[in-house]
Amino acid sequence: MTITARTPLWGAAPVLLAVRTDDFFRCWRKVLKTFDPEDIHDLRVSSRRLREGCALFAPLYSDGLSRVIRRVRKVTRLLGALRNIDEALLFFRELGAELPEPCGEGLNALTGRLEALRQGELRRLAEGLEKLDVGESRAVIARAGAKPVLFPRPGLAVDPFTPIGSFAVTALHGRLADLAALVPAARHEGAVAAQHALRIAVKHCRYRIEMLSFLMADGAGEILAAMKSYQECLGTMHDLDVFADMVRREGLSPDVECVILNAIAERRGERFARFTALLGEHPFELIGEQVRRML
Repeated sequence: MTITARTPLWGAAPVLLAVRTDDFFRCWRKVLKTFDPEDIHDLRVSSRRLREGCALFAPLYSDGLSRVIRRVRKVTRLLGALRNIDEALLFFRELGAELPEPCGEGLNALTGRLEALRQGELRRLAEGLEKLDVGESRAVIARAGAKPVLFPRPGLAVDPFTPIGSFAVTALHGRLADLAALVPAARHEGAVAAQHALRIAVKHCRYRIEMLSFLMADGAGEILAAMKSYQECLGTMHDLDVFADMVRREGLSPDVECVILNAIAERRGERFARFTALLGEHPFELIGEQVRRML
């Protein structure tokens, strides 16, 4: 089915959700074969994309796709701890090769513990995915996504016959407004919680733009590239905050801990400078204007 800006929501939503669903289960089956860190990362991203699609079209479904969202969220959460361990292992191995001794010795002990934790998380992930059952989950999600409400009814938040083009304008405006509201607090370098909230909001907005980008007359490549840059920058800052907490809990000697934390702080400062530059190069207000012009 070819979807255009005039396609009614009841026709567009099942098709767009099916695309996200297919990708989610492709990634899931690949993880079951490999349990490779990159494949695990891809599945986690795909699960978040599907959840954003469900959130986008939830008003069109009698149950708000609540069963689907709960099931997909379980997969996302199963993957979270393993992803964090993999990122920490990569970072601390690289840092250990750069810093002088005895920092390397302390970081080697930390990575050794992380590797042991990873084995336990791998077993937990395998058991969790088996319990969720990929075949049953696909049937549940596909069946739910294929049944939007076809006619307006009391309590339904959106008219199923609304063209997806006009629906997209409102849907993207909401996500972009969320971003703009979070920026003032996140501009302060020490505002870790505000930057974390902005990171999550950027992620949601990026995935929503991706899903609706086919409606944008001039394409959304530049906008999506800017959103990806924001997401990666804020994501690295968040990871560095987590890594610093791990170091503080490790029980290293004060001198070694100080050197490692200073190295982490230096990297975070560089990322914050990049974040500040992005706000000047690609302000969210301008991104919002570009999106509105393209739809």
